[in-house]
Amino acid sequence: MKKIISAAFIWLLLCTGVFATCFAQSYKEAIEQDPAKLAGSFYVYDSNLLPAMTPAPKGYKPFYISHFARHGARYCTSEYDTLHDWFTKASDAGVLTDAGKEFFARYETFYQKVRFRKGNLTKLGQNQHKLIAEHMFMRFPDVFKGNTHVEAVSTESPRVIMSMWSCISKLDAMDKFMTINAESSARFAPWLQPSLSTNPYLIKGAFRGGKEAEKELDEYFEQTVPWRQIAGKFFITPDVVKDVLKITPMKFIDFFHSVVTCTYCLDEDRGYFDDVFTQEELNQVWKVTSAKYFLDVANFTGSENLILDYAGFTLGQIIETADADIASGNTQLRMRFGHDSGIAPLFILLDANGTGRATASFEESLDIFPNYYLPMGANLQIIFYRKSGKDMLVKVLMNEREATLPLEPVEGCYYRWEDFKAHYLPIVEASQIKIKNTLR
Repeated sequence: MKKIISAAFIWLLLCTGVFATCFAQSYKEAIEQDPAKLAGSFYVYDSNLLPAMTPAPKGYKPFYISHFARHGARYCTSEYDTLHDWFTKASDAGVLTDAGKEFFARYETFYQKVRFRKGNLTKLGQNQHKLIAEHMFMRFPDVFKGNTHVEAVSTESPRVIMSMWSCISKLDAMDKFMTINAESSARFAPWLQPSLSTNPYLIKGAFRGGKEAEKELDEYFEQTVPWRQIAGKFFITPDVVKDVLKITPMKFIDFFHSVVTCTYCLDEDRGYFDDVFTQEELNQVWKVTSAKYFLDVANFTGSENLILDYAGFTLGQIIETADADIASGNTQLRMRFGHDSGIAPLFILLDANGTGRATASFEESLDIFPNYYLPMGANLQIIFYRKSGKDMLVKVLMNEREATLPLEPVEGCYYRWEDFKAHYLPIVEASQIKIKNTLR
């Protein structure tokens, strides 16, 4: 009898989403299982290890998908040139150690390969979006029955445009009855890339945490990262960072970490700089990069960052277009392609898997929203289901995995669309009003 009761209790927890919250994997467990997650936002998740999905309530079938994706794996952006400039300056000043000279010589060879590819999508990044498209087509065949129309938009960034092209071209190859309308434009800025200068709601300084929060991050860095030990490997004294390069230790470590971990986004030279950090140093550096990411995109108590309010425009557009598409029946798949700054706060605003929880502790933030939750190719899919004469249901996929929402489910991770709107539309309205009032 006890076994039966226990089984029933666990099933109840699974159905209500409580199980996922109570037994959520800690960041320590997650990294132990997959050390590649120490790459943070440069992480490339394994699309071949997706879990099976729970079946929809009896009689319900998918018919519409609303999608938002970050671009796929890419080269670094400004970090390549900046790191090269720093080591050139240190070399000219004669302050490199033997290990520093050896690294600089290696980096010089690497730099010549990547210096003109800054920010470009790699073939790995293209393949990520092709796989996402393939999984979508195979998992939800009912959406693609008959004539399927796709509306796709992207920012004007080349890596984002290439990500969109990779995804929709794969869908087009799999479905001969598909029509696609795709556009790249800055006019989508309010809900696709709010930090863009063309956003009519842009507020100067809106994406900064504020002096107090940033001061706390500086303190967390000093307590956590052995930057003097790391810098001391390459420079005759760690103080070279401040006195010769004229930069903060955090910036030096952040850019160095980006160049090192971004090699796992490349098509060649993957892991090329794996010897730069010890495993313990990499763990310590990752903690601060993740904490900084939390301050930038999530719900850090005391932050002045308005990015979550800007996400209200994104979620509002998702809801509005879903209702319009479903009412017309003319569009079965609505796709958006952008950057982590667009999709990360959307996850937080949805509070998917509890990621919207607020904290004033950077240490606690590592379990709430570690930055590997927003890997290269990160994606949100809202799958719509219907059954004749019944309410529409939705299921949210976070990086192609089922996610819980702070709503009462009909069953498992399936929620009524009307409940979804009743919960989130007031949040959307409050966020938009806050931004518009701040502009006055």
